[in-house]
This record gives sequence, structure tokens and C-alpha cells, in this order.
Amino acid sequence: MNTHVCPNCNTTFSGNYCSNCGQKLAHRITMQHIGHEMAHAFIHADRGFFHLMIELFRKPGEVIRAYIIESKRKRYFPPIQYLLIIGAIATFVVVNTHFMESSMQAVGMEAHNGNDKQARIMQKVNEFQSRYYNFSILLQLPFFSLATFWIYKKYRLNYAEHLTLHTFIAAQITLITTVLMLLMFAPWLSDNVLFRNTIFLLILIISVAYQAGVCMQFFKEKTIRGLFKALGAYLLGLLIYFVTIVMLSFGVGLIYSKFFR
Repeated sequence: MNTHVCPNCNTTFSGNYCSNCGQKLAHRITMQHIGHEMAHAFIHADRGFFHLMIELFRKPGEVIRAYIIESKRKRYFPPIQYLLIIGAIATFVVVNTHFMESSMQAVGMEAHNGNDKQARIMQKVNEFQSRYYNFSILLQLPFFSLATFWIYKKYRLNYAEHLTLHTFIAAQITLITTVLMLLMFAPWLSDNVLFRNTIFLLILIISVAYQAGVCMQFFKEKTIRGLFKALGAYLLGLLIYFVTIVMLSFGVGLIYSKFFR
């Protein structure tokens, strides 16, 4: 049997994988190799991007439980990468559909022409949220993770495990939101205010329902009490997030008004 020297750790091994570090037998990179790696990353049956996407619709709580608690991680696409890819796609859609501006209008927070200062502030907020939509998704994770860490503390999961749970949840909710955004800005529906507002409401309902359903399945609390517990965790996370954002905005506003007026 042929032996090889691993270029990664200099260990002599036989077969296709290094016995020390696990690196696969290396070959020169070719276009065929790149094509294979891309196909492997997105459609591989055990670990592909689309495999994880489907499984997070079929049985999300069970999949996340297998990844976090049962340590069955090789079969699934890494959650951080999954979220970053979907977040990048969502950001592109948000920027090109002016989703944040429409969101503000839908909830009655649009800037009024009679108040130039308010108009400028709202415009800056919209621009920031649109340009860094993926960052705003990541920003919410610590707060919702903290909420479930408190609510479900009897399960003795550490904070990083709760963060991983919400990485899966946030990615799938972002995917659903992105699809609904595209529907909302279809040419034949873009001017229908009622339809747009309905989509915003649907996004909110689906976000709450998906997170609650995942928590009930993940923690195996499929009861009425479990439902209220999951909804409480969502509301607590939302409350912590908004209170923090308001406090930071207030602090930044004070600093700006004091030093940059």
C-alpha cells in the first residue's frame, strides 16, 4: 500500500486521510476540483447547504438537538456559515427592494415632511439597517440566546449552545423573510399597500411561530405550558434587544448633541 506525507502536519500515512490531523489526500486544485467542492458544499446528502435547509423545515428542533446535544455534527452544514450565506442573500434583497423603508411605512414610522430633523434621522436609520441587514441579524442573537438561557436554565446548556440554537433559528427565519420580501415586491403587487402590510404581519407571525415551535421541539416541551414558555422566551429576547438598542441610541444621541452640534 502506498504511503504519503501529510503536507499539513508532516505525518506519514496510508489511505486517503491523514491519521493524525484528518486532512484528505491532497491533489492539485483544478476546475473540476472547484466544481466538486461547490457541489459538495451545497447539495451533499449528509452535509450540504440544501440538505440542512430542508431539514430545518421538516424537523428543526430535532436537527438542532442532534447537532448541539447529541454531537452529531458531521452530517450537517455548519450553522454559522449557513447563517452568513443566507444573511448575505437577504442583505442583497433588502438593499434592492427598499424593504426597511417600506417596513417603517407599514408600522406608521415614516418620516414626515414637516420635520426635517426627523426625516434625516429616519433616513440614516433606514440606510444603516438596509446596508448592514446581515449585521442586524447577528446583533439579535446574543439577546434571544440570553432569554432562552434564563427561561430554560434547568436544562443546563451553556450560553454558547443557546447561541448555536438561535443561529439555526435566525438563519431559517431570515430565509423565510427573504422569500416573502421577494413576493411583496413582485411588479403586479408592489403598489398594493394592503398586500404589503399583510406580508409584514405574516413575517412577524411566522417568526414567532417558528422560534416557539423549534424551542418546544428542541427542549421536548410539546404542551400548552411549553408553548407559553417558548413565547415568553421570544418576548423576553425581543424586550432585552429593544431596551438595549434604545439605551444605546439615547447615549449616542446625547454624545452627538454634546460634541458634534
